[in-house]
Amino acid sequence: MEIFILALIGAVSGLIAGLVGLAGGIVVVPALIWLYGPVVLHDAIVVSWFAVLFNSIGAATKQLKMRNANERIQLWRGARFFLLGAVVITPLVALLASEAKHFVTPALVAILQLCLAAVMLWPISEQPENKAPRRRLMDASFGGVIGGVSTLIGVGGGTYTIAYFVYGTGTKFRDAIATANLTGLTIGALSVTGYLLSLLAFHESAAGAGSLTAVGMAVLIAAGMASAPAGVRLSRVLPVKTLRQILIFALIVSSFRLLLT
Repeated sequence: MEIFILALIGAVSGLIAGLVGLAGGIVVVPALIWLYGPVVLHDAIVVSWFAVLFNSIGAATKQLKMRNANERIQLWRGARFFLLGAVVITPLVALLASEAKHFVTPALVAILQLCLAAVMLWPISEQPENKAPRRRLMDASFGGVIGGVSTLIGVGGGTYTIAYFVYGTGTKFRDAIATANLTGLTIGALSVTGYLLSLLAFHESAAGAGSLTAVGMAVLIAAGMASAPAGVRLSRVLPVKTLRQILIFALIVSSFRLLLT
């Protein structure tokens, strides 16, 4: 029964990753805390890093396959300095995350998510083209901040990324989702790398979320990676308004789940 629940958690996280670009961390962390108790928060964040990485591999791969060469180039040009900032900061935060365990609480994660849900309620207008001027330093700075905060609380930074690109740069919502998938891939890869390096640097044993076994973790991750492409396909056909509503709903449910732990 436990393996089935973990597979369901993984599948939902992957679907959310592909659908609205959240990489699945907002599903994995509250769900593991619900399943094993609040004591596993920090171990759940580590598990979430791995889920974020593999969910984003599935989602980002599908996003790139569904776009033509010119669209892929434009996507990369819009995201490259933002991703560069994340590349610089994310592994440092992941490497030092073990020293900040007392700072990260379920309430902190919940409040950050509720703030983003509130931001997403602000109306947007879809423009045929992105006319907003790009600022490389601003992109890199926000990428670094979002990468660091996301790593600290165990998410892929999708919501932060979407908020920045939609409201800060005027990017289309669906393109912001694709950028969020790339951000989740970057943050996930660097978080996992930083975590593995921290095991060597601080001579710590690998985290284990309560009774969550290696098999259970593998099932969760595999289910998420398998369902992420389906989420991407849905994101291409659902109206933007519906995608925003799903995003806001997922953030609110995740936040209240954490606040009630």
